Parts: sequence; C-alpha cells; structure tokens
Amino acid sequence: MDSREGKPIETFTGGRFYPFDPRPAEVRLEDIAGSLAHTCRFGGHCQRFYSVAEHSLYVARELADHGERVQAYGLLHDAGEAYVGDVPRPVKSRLGDFEAVEARIQDAVWEALGLPAPTESEWEAVMAADDRLLAHEADRLLDDGSWATEAPELRYDLDASVPASPSDARAAFLDRARSLLD
Repeated sequence: MDSREGKPIETFTGGRFYPFDPRPAEVRLEDIAGSLAHTCRFGGHCQRFYSVAEHSLYVARELADHGERVQAYGLLHDAGEAYVGDVPRPVKSRLGDFEAVEARIQDAVWEALGLPAPTESEWEAVMAADDRLLAHEADRLLDDGSWATEAPELRYDLDASVPASPSDARAAFLDRARSLLD
C-alpha cells in the first residue's frame, strides 16, 4: 500500500487529495473551481458573498496586458486554497509551515495543468495585481472604510449589485481556465 504523509481530504468531484503530499495526478481543475467558488473572501467578513473564484477571475482580468500564460497564473494564483482553505493574510503569515504547504500544492497544480512554474517577474506581476484587487475589494466589500485611501481605481468595478452564485462563479472560472490553458 502507498504510504502518504497525512490524511486525504475529499474533493468537490469526490476524489481524494493529500495536502501534505500533493501529487499532480490528483489535481483536478473542477475541484479547484468548485472549492474556490464556494469559498468566501476575507474569511467570510464581506458585506455580500464574494468568492475566491470571482476574485481570481478579476486578478486574471487585471493581467490583460500580459500574455495568456500570466493571465492563467493570475486565475490560478489561489488554487492551493482549494485544498487548504482561504486563510486571511494576517493569520497565514503566522502559521509557520502553512505557506510552504500551500507552495507545494501550487507546484503540483502548475504541473498538473501543464504550466511551467512562473518566473520571478511573472509572479511579481500576479502578486501586484492581487494586491491591487485586495485593496479594491476591501474598500467595496468590507464596511469599515479603512481601505479607502489605499484602494486603486481599476478599469472596471466589481459588480457589487449582482453577486455570483457559487455555480455561476464555478462555471465562469472553468470557462476562463479552459480558454487560457488550451
């Protein structure tokens, strides 16, 4: 029998994934889309449901001036969260090996989806887009007003009046991923 580190989690499609021993063969785009579409940003503290899948679609959109590969990195930059959850940044930074676990999962995702690991400059572009979105989303989705001075203007706005259902966010994420990965 195969000896694996840790116990597996059950995935959206009914598969098994070992977060402490990730293997590309066990990564499924449908699991990533399904999980991220059901995961609310900001630890659920938004004024409306706003999924990590929606956020990821906006990050890819922010990278429209880059090639499709960088847009794919943007779309999938939080794919590891499909297997370990969306932990808010202030908490994540204090969880020791958590970021290393998430990075190993992310490496398995890149390989499974046929993407080389991003270069430093590609990843910097993705993280810059992610940071812009973080401030923009926080300003519009949190109620404390503390982000107003940091929120950049984007070429579009979040459609705050029409929250995407998890099934709509999942479908949009899958469509965009397939268009970028084909």
